[in-house]
Amino acid sequence: MKPLYFIYFFIYYAYKVTESGLAIALQIVRGSRGDNGMLIKYHTSLKKGWRVVMLFNLISMTPGSMSIDINEENDTILVHLLNRGDRDNFLAVTGKIERLLSKAL
Repeated sequence: MKPLYFIYFFIYYAYKVTESGLAIALQIVRGSRGDNGMLIKYHTSLKKGWRVVMLFNLISMTPGSMSIDINEENDTILVHLLNRGDRDNFLAVTGKIERLLSKAL
């Protein structure tokens, strides 16, 4: 484990979870019913199964997204997003989390 990468990963992830939580809370206050959700497949480059499971759990802990399944080859995670408009942002942020996770571990 590389401590500096892990610290950076933790700070970045904590910031993104807080940001997502505030965005979801604002949508709830505005009266959103969550009718605009979608399923996407996130393709991961992580090789070890436990790292894929860790990413799976990190996605699920982030407000607005929920991991549903990992395929048998451990290279694709099925994710439900609360809002269709968040797809590109989700892919960018999750890609960065994945890269930081692979460097930290």
